[in-house]
Amino acid sequence: MINSKNFDNIRTVALVFILLIHTSLSNIGLVDFTLKMTDNSFHENFNQLVMHALYNNLFKPGTILFFIISGFLFEMQFSKFNNFSTFIKKKAKSLLFPYLIIFVIPTIIITGLVEPNIGMKENLTISIFAVRIFKNIFLTNYWFVPALFVTLIINYFIKTKYLFKSLIIFIPIWIIAYLNIYLKFAITSHTVWFIGFFFIFTLGRLMYIYNEKISNLSIVNNYKKLILLSVVSYIISNLESIFIMTYGNYDFVNTLKIGNILYSFSLFYLLNTLLNKTNFIIPIDISFYFIYLIHPFVLRMTWVILFKNNSIIFEYPSQYLYNIVHFLIVLITSFAIQQIFFKLSFKSKTMSGYVFKK
Repeated sequence: MINSKNFDNIRTVALVFILLIHTSLSNIGLVDFTLKMTDNSFHENFNQLVMHALYNNLFKPGTILFFIISGFLFEMQFSKFNNFSTFIKKKAKSLLFPYLIIFVIPTIIITGLVEPNIGMKENLTISIFAVRIFKNIFLTNYWFVPALFVTLIINYFIKTKYLFKSLIIFIPIWIIAYLNIYLKFAITSHTVWFIGFFFIFTLGRLMYIYNEKISNLSIVNNYKKLILLSVVSYIISNLESIFIMTYGNYDFVNTLKIGNILYSFSLFYLLNTLLNKTNFIIPIDISFYFIYLIHPFVLRMTWVILFKNNSIIFEYPSQYLYNIVHFLIVLITSFAIQQIFFKLSFKSKTMSGYVFKK
């Protein structure tokens, strides 16, 4: 059965995957290629694109793993949500308050005060400032928190008995988002199409309800079959990426691809099965949420030092070794900041105690 005690370990895998995606910096040739998808350089850069897809698709399940866990835990606690105002206050304290203090306010300060006064100074108008703030907060890799908050609010009004009926709405929404990746009749980014994750969250809720019945299926108890299923799903995800390339869309590693969704669920059950057999416990304390919130600023620093200023020139295929090194730098730096932050105190209370409220 799915054991919620395994979730910290699965969150660790999900967080590592997300960092591996975010620390991936494409080489100069690939970046140039994305600006001219329709010219003759397609065939010349095809191998680089495939390698780029293989690398990124391997780690794409991170976001979906978090949505599955969130849906499962939401349903586990659903009977305790008796009052909407109490529910939303609790989620605002635990989810939005740290997001505001650690990510949003520093982002506003950096965007409005730091960046305009460093390098080529500029007079920042209110309209330009507002657009940059919106992009930096909602249209970057750090869209997950507001998206999850909206998902939680909507799901508060969906009672358990109506979950299957809600899929009648949520699955078509995902299908439209999925087809859009190929046809590109609108913006394809999953940061915009976060409503496409509603059905994944709902499946997480259903996995809690039918946990025992699902656990009786032989495949979810056989790690060899789950490994095979994960590999097959990963291959499907990469084949989809190749097809999406042919449609001239650079968003060929989009998280909402059906292959990636199958890969994510297979990996979730694989990790749960292996953890049930080993009872492994992470030997160090990791604040998943803090590292998620702080790593954008670490990425800003490393991007300026290593990429923007051309301190390191990396060409295909050596970029993938560079990506791993970059990942380790960001992970170690973020973890070091976490250790400092959680040990700082003010008036006999740690700083983390003021920020992370239950």
